[in-house]
Amino acid sequence: MKSLSLIAAVAALLVCVAVAPVAAFNTFTITLGPRQENCFNEHLQAHERLDLSYEVAEGGSLDIDFVIYSPNSRPLYNLNGESFATFGFNAEVEGTYVYCFSNKMSASSEKKLSFTVHGPDEKWKIEEKEMKESIDDPTDNLQSEMRILDSGIKAIRDEHAFLTARERRHRATADSTNTRVLYWSLVQALALIGVCFFQITYLKRFFEMRGGRLV
Repeated sequence: MKSLSLIAAVAALLVCVAVAPVAAFNTFTITLGPRQENCFNEHLQAHERLDLSYEVAEGGSLDIDFVIYSPNSRPLYNLNGESFATFGFNAEVEGTYVYCFSNKMSASSEKKLSFTVHGPDEKWKIEEKEMKESIDDPTDNLQSEMRILDSGIKAIRDEHAFLTARERRHRATADSTNTRVLYWSLVQALALIGVCFFQITYLKRFFEMRGGRLV
């Protein structure tokens, strides 16, 4: 009986790994051109929770404007010129909530950003965990475990994608800084060589002129 349970658990894990790429993957990447805004909708029931995080990966000063609206078009939360942020809330009323990323402040820079959304789809994770102790049917129990594992894998993948985008942005910033330091060092070296050459030439001519007058 224990061996059957072990085989069932392994099968559940394999099924979850196979299903994970097909399941809803809540990390997205978008590109915003100059003066452009992109909005997304999320329908929530009352008291349902929505969590969102974003990171600007490329473009300009790595800044973006963010705002989320309630169903009555009232701004619930807004940020101006931030590179990354995390926000979560519980819906007060049922309706369509709209969140927007805006690059309207930029006249020439294109921005690329990644964002991760965890909406009502994740709610069943907690519900299944609370229900599984009261389930007597082994098939239902196995299905419950599979859904919990699938949710865990999806959450890990979402977090990994977000951290990867953030690491890529920081690496690009570090590379850009190192390149600027290198170019500035070369400019300083060339300026120093030029000043030395000018001083040597000037002093040489100065002493030649003084020597000629003495003669």
